[in-house]
Order: sequence, then C-alpha cells, then structure tokens
Amino acid sequence: MLSKRSSNVCTACSQAWVQRFSSPQALRAHQAEKRFTSQIRRPNSHHFYSSRSLTATASRPSRRAQAQNESNVIQQRFTSTASAPASVGDDVATKSRKEALFAVVENIYQAEDDIVQSLQELELVDAFPHLIYSEDLDLVDTITAIVGHRSQADLTDKVTRVRQQFRDSLPENMLSEEEMRLYKTLYGEPLPMEEAAIVEDEPEPDQLFRGDGDGGWVEIEQPDANTAVEKATEPNLAMAPEFEYDAEVEVDYSEMSVEDRANSIARMLGGEVVPSADSKETSGGISEVDPDDSGPRAHPLTTEGKFTTGSKTLWMPYDSMTKPVSRMLSAYSNKHLTETAHKLFGGPNLPYSTSTPPKNIPPTPIQLDAGQHVMSEIESHAFLAVLYPGIYASVLPILVEVRKRLGSKWLRDLIAKEGGPRVLDVGGGGAGILAWREVLKAEWSLMSPDRPPHSPIPFGKSTVLTGSNALRHRASQLLENTTFLPRLPDYVHVRDQPTTTDERPPPQRKQFDVIIAPHTIWPIREDYHRKEHVENLWSLLNPDGGVLILLEKGHQRGFEAIAGAREMILERLIASPGSTEYENPTQSPDSERFIQKGKGMIVAPCTTHAKCPMYTTPGKSIARKDFCHFTQRYIRPPYLQRIRGARDRNHEDAKFSYVAVQRGVDLRETHGIVQGQQATDAAFAGFEDVPFDEGHAESNAAGEATPFHPLSLPRLILPPLKRQGHSTLDLCTPAGKIERWTVPRSFSKQAYRDARKSAWGDLWALGAKSRSPRNIKLGFVDDQSSDKKFERRVRKRSLADDMEEEEDQMGTSGATGEGMEWGDEEEDRGMDELREAMGRLDPYGSRQRISRKPEKKKKVPAWVKKMEVRKERKAKQANDSDGFGDV
Repeated sequence: MLSKRSSNVCTACSQAWVQRFSSPQALRAHQAEKRFTSQIRRPNSHHFYSSRSLTATASRPSRRAQAQNESNVIQQRFTSTASAPASVGDDVATKSRKEALFAVVENIYQAEDDIVQSLQELELVDAFPHLIYSEDLDLVDTITAIVGHRSQADLTDKVTRVRQQFRDSLPENMLSEEEMRLYKTLYGEPLPMEEAAIVEDEPEPDQLFRGDGDGGWVEIEQPDANTAVEKATEPNLAMAPEFEYDAEVEVDYSEMSVEDRANSIARMLGGEVVPSADSKETSGGISEVDPDDSGPRAHPLTTEGKFTTGSKTLWMPYDSMTKPVSRMLSAYSNKHLTETAHKLFGGPNLPYSTSTPPKNIPPTPIQLDAGQHVMSEIESHAFLAVLYPGIYASVLPILVEVRKRLGSKWLRDLIAKEGGPRVLDVGGGGAGILAWREVLKAEWSLMSPDRPPHSPIPFGKSTVLTGSNALRHRASQLLENTTFLPRLPDYVHVRDQPTTTDERPPPQRKQFDVIIAPHTIWPIREDYHRKEHVENLWSLLNPDGGVLILLEKGHQRGFEAIAGAREMILERLIASPGSTEYENPTQSPDSERFIQKGKGMIVAPCTTHAKCPMYTTPGKSIARKDFCHFTQRYIRPPYLQRIRGARDRNHEDAKFSYVAVQRGVDLRETHGIVQGQQATDAAFAGFEDVPFDEGHAESNAAGEATPFHPLSLPRLILPPLKRQGHSTLDLCTPAGKIERWTVPRSFSKQAYRDARKSAWGDLWALGAKSRSPRNIKLGFVDDQSSDKKFERRVRKRSLADDMEEEEDQMGTSGATGEGMEWGDEEEDRGMDELREAMGRLDPYGSRQRISRKPEKKKKVPAWVKKMEVRKERKAKQANDSDGFGDV
C-alpha cells in the first residue's frame, strides 16, 4: 500500500526506516555498516535521482576551516604516496585514486540527497535535522586543494567563475598556483584589490516585543528611537487595542523597506510618521549634510545652481564604454599599446592628450584628431583608450549644466519630436554621443518610471565625424543607430538663397539639434580659419533652438581659443540689446553694408553677453595667470591606468574651458531674464527670502523687483576661500566683471553655510555683505605677432642677404695693402650700421641686457707662446742674413 502524499516511498517500510535513523547513534551505526566513507554506495530499491551535481557543489563558498582535520589526514596519505619512486604506473594509479576519491565525495552527496528527499516526502525534516550531516562541509574544495582538480574542465570552470565575479581585480590567496597560472594565461596579470574599510561593530539596538496571545512573545522591528514615532507611541496605545493581541495578523518586515516598515508600525500603533528635515538630499542623490553642522540645510536656490553631475567623482559607463573598449584592446599587447600612446601623446603622463600638462612642458593641442584621414589600427585603439575617458568626463557635466539652465522641457521636447533629437559629435570620435545618451537615459527614466527595465530608449539620430576607416570601425562597435561622416559639409561658402545667376532653390542642408565639438579650435593655427570653422558649425545648427557646445583643454591657450570663438559669435551671430547688426567686411556692391544678427543666447557658463573680463585683448597672451576653466574628477578605466603606469591613484581631474550657445531662441526676451549691473546688484542683495517656485511669478507681477532666474546669477570661477567666520567667493558677475564677495556668519546663517559648501562652477544666489574688484593677471599680448612678426622676419632676412653680398664684394676688391685696409674700414663701418639697424628692428632689444659681461680671453698655453717666439726669432735671422748677402 502506498502513501497518499508520495508515490515513491511505501508506507510499510517508511516507519522502520525512520526508526532506524531516529537517533545519531543509529545513524552512525548505519554509516559504518554501509561504509559510506570508504566504499562506493550500492544503489538500493529506494534510490532517487539527486538534484545536486558535482559542478553545483563546487560553486559553493569554501569552508576549509571547518574541515581542517579531515584535510590533514588526507594530506598525510597523499604525501606519503607522492614520496614513492616515480614511474609510469604511479601516474595511472594516482589518477585512479583521485577519480575514486571524487567518486566517494559524489556518492556522499548523493546519499545525503536521498535522505533529504525522503525526509521531505515524509515531512520529517524539522523532526530530524541532524540527519543532514554534511550541509556545512565543502568536500570538493577541500579535496581539490590537496590532490588538484578532477579534470581540466573543472579547473577552467573555476577560473572563469572567479573572473566573472571579481573582473580585473583579484583578492590575495584566492587561487592556487595552478589556477593562477591558468588565470594569467587567459586574462593576463590581475590587479590587486583594495582592502575594504574596517567597519566597527555598532551596539545592538533595543528590541520591542508583543504578546502573541498564546503566552509567547513576538519581536517587532521599530524605527530609530529619535524619530517622532516613539514620541507618539504612549498616548496612542489605547487607540489601537485590536492590534495588540491579534495573533492572526503576521507581517513580513524583512521584505519591506525602511519607510514602509516605519509606516506599518505607526499605523499599528495608531500614530503617524513625521519625516525629518535632515533627511533631504541634493538633486544629485548625495547629501550635502555636514555631520557636525546642526544648522539649516542647503537652500533650494543653492541646489538649483550646482555645477555637478550628481557626485564629485565620475565613473565611466561599464556596459557602453569600459567593457567593449577592453574587449577591443585585447587584440594588442599592453606593451605595444602603451608605447604607441606614449609616442602619440608626449610620454608616460600623456601631456598631449586631454590631461593638463605640467608647467615645464609647452602647451600643445591634442595630437590625434578624429577627423584625420590617416590613422593606423593601433592608433585608433590609442584614441579609444586615452582620449575617450577624458572627453566623456568633460562633456557630461556640460550637458547636465545645459539641461539645468534650459529646463527639462527643452530636453523632453527633443525626445518627443518625430525621429528624436539629432546630435552631431565633431572631434570626440563618439565619446560625446556616449555622454549625451547617458543624459537621455536619466531624463527618460524620469519621464517613464514604470517602463520595463529593458525597454528601448529613443536616442534619436546620432552623427559622428570620423575621418579614418580604422576609427570608424571601432566607434561603430560602441554606438548603435549612428551615422559616420568622413568630413564636415562646408556651408559657409555655399549660397543659402537664390541668386541672379542661379535661380534654383538652395540645396537642402543638414541641421542638428545639438552639436558637440570638443578640441577642434585650438589645433587650427590661423585666426580666420578658426572663425570659418565656428561659423560652419553655426550653420549646421537647427535655427529653432539648436545648441552648440565648444570645448577645449583647461589651459591658457585653450581658454583663448574658446574666448575668441565666443567673441566672434557675439559680434556676428547673436543680437544683444544695443548690438543688433555688424558692418560687412567685404564691402561688395551686391551686399549690404550692415548685416543683421540673428536670435540666440549664451547658455553656459557665462551669465553675461558683454565682453569677457578675462579676454580683454584678442590674441595670444604672454604670462597669463587667470583664465576661465572648470574641472571634473573621474575614475580611470583599468586599461588607461595600465597605459599611464599609475600605481598611486586611479583618478584624474579633467580641466576644460567651454561655451554653450543656443541659436534662434533668446530667453532674455521670452522669460524676462535681466543681465548687467541691475542683475548683479540684485544678486548681491540675495534671493534668500524669495521662494524658488513662486519667486519668478511674484517678481514679474510686482514689476519693481528684478525677476529671478539662474541665468541672472554670478558664477564661481574658483573654489571658495574658507576662513574663520567668513567665506570669500570669486565670481564672474552678470555685469561682465570679476569680483570678490565676502559672506560672513553675521550676514546670514543660511548664506554662510551654503557659501562654505559651494563648489567651483556653482551659481550663487544668496548675496554677500561686501564686495570688491578682484585683481586678475591677464598678462600682455605681443602686438607684433602674426603679420607684423612675419614682416619683421622678412626684413631681417633681406638685411642678412645684403650683408653677404657686401662681404663677397669686399673679398673681390683691390689687392693692394692700402686697398685692403680701406676695404676693412668700410666693412667694419657697414657691419656697425647693420647692427644698429637690426637693433632698431628687434622688438626684444629693449628687454636684453644693456651692459654685457666682458668675454673671457682664451688662455694660450706657455709652450705655444715659446714656439711663436722661436718662429719670430728664426724669421728675423733669416731676413738679416738675406739682407747681408745682398750688400
């Protein structure tokens, strides 16, 4: 007769089987009888197929410390066996013994599975828990550590699992010597893993129990004792008596979040959870709370003006950049890739890449251009490994800042438009597109929080400029649905309307909603070529709200390139109050003398459309100390860390200068943004008492106060200076001036706290107590540069040629002594006149030393002097003898 609950275990023998294993002594006697530890178990009539395999067993965590005694005994046996004389038969015997040993272990687990399954069939697992005797033993790992792996497949499987778990890093003593050799063969040398910080044990919290109605107690998880829930416990106990002794209501608190758990307990006690004001976080998800500061939290306007991506340190996206680039770089050895990168970018520190070079190295733009048509395979790998992280870390905070200043509506309108946003990456090789897609992912998650996790994201149409086939093939593996252009279309020299000679409509042009152009201006030498390049990028923008982002290295020369482009855009392309047209430099009969500017505005970082206070004189400045730039720290990928050979730190600060301009839309007209001295005075007074959500409407309704907008605030151009009792902020104001504002504790507790928490690049809205102009060191510009410098070189060359001709003529003149003496005097006089003329033409002559050090006379050896005296004496004697013979 069979049991009702199971068709595999008969009722007649189940009771006897249970009685047989009812005690540990009976179990051990049965084990000794069947010889589970020394012989292979014979199958019986109650055999069940096990669900546990040897491979699954090997994947469990190692517990060697618990089986130390068993491993020592087996170690002694195999040690004595290994000391025997080696022979061919010994290898076969060793393999057979190893196979038998693993077979014994597998049968042990098989027998245990049979017991467990039988107990589950009879529902006796809780009554006889001691029957599961090897639950905490990992026999496979213990045996493997002594005799080695059962097969090469098991060895490879373990190394692969360790690689998938720890990636490029590896804890110490994780693998044996044999496993480590295979690891290095497959994946190379692993990186050392940093030790985790030691976490101190916290004291156990108080526990709360309630009666279960049967005389027992049930523990209740409670929130922190300092919250308002505990305060409301005692007066509200009488309000919920039905929950006190209800044994039928059971809540699983382990699967609930902290907030749900607190709300559940509060409802049970008849109270309500009061949220604490100290638990607020900033927009980036990182709390700006100082544990020692008991004052107010950050003001909403301070949070709105933050220049941050959400955290101070930026990580490269693993799935879209680090992982695929690492896979592509595995085709070349690390040595060859490192040598190529050092050759291209100026040495181990890569000063000619996106990194900022030290002061002893002359400034140089990036030596590898995404638009160049000749690039080898390994050079394209170096582009991905060295330039991608820096470009990504520079572009991402700029895109986040543009999205903040233009609002979420601007980005959501681009996502909702037909075909999605159209983005062009010029100079980044695709790194700018990766940064743009990260911003789209974040915005899309806010737009549709309930979407499936793997639903497609409307990235739109992306276009990347890649001149070489090698770089294009590699960038295409990182970017899907992307178009690659070998060169930019030239729309500057193409007609945009019908002419008298050609009445056909103009050809259709490509237009983009966002153009990201990193490191494309500085490599251009001539200024007029730079202006043509910027004007061409402007012509590619969508005239109805397109955004152009220009980016260069955070160096004096990079800033001057960006400032020159900004000045050209303000002079020719963007209309401002008082400057709506400019004079046409061509002065052709068919063109008008004055050309009207279009609509547009600077989005970031400038909050003024006046002349840049740090770029007062165009051109290359000498001895410049102050310039506008920003910084973003990022974690280097492992491959970039190996190329640099860095062992002390794995992070880097990307410094950059940028400007973001919008075409066709002027928020100063649509939103009533006020800039200039009026906005500066209003920002100095502060907007601390103006609510962020209602301040804009109230200001406009009043008509008297200056309307608040983030684009009317000054921006920090340097980190704040924190002193005892006050903080000093160096700001670029909406009036186009560099000023130093002081915020003491006596001015405002909120402003003082936020000033100390402010960072480089933030907008400041809480005012100050005092301000003063800041002295900035802009150096000086060489007026005799470019064309004048070329003319000066031509004049010097012509004078040198004239001098050579005069020397030739002097050499062929009269041969008499008087003629030679006269020629020498004329030559000396001509040389003196030439030196005077060259001195007048030399612009740096005034900077040279007036009094030169006297040149040291060469010391003639004594023996040379004696030889000269002897020669003179002999010559004199010879002359005397010749004269006497003639007489």
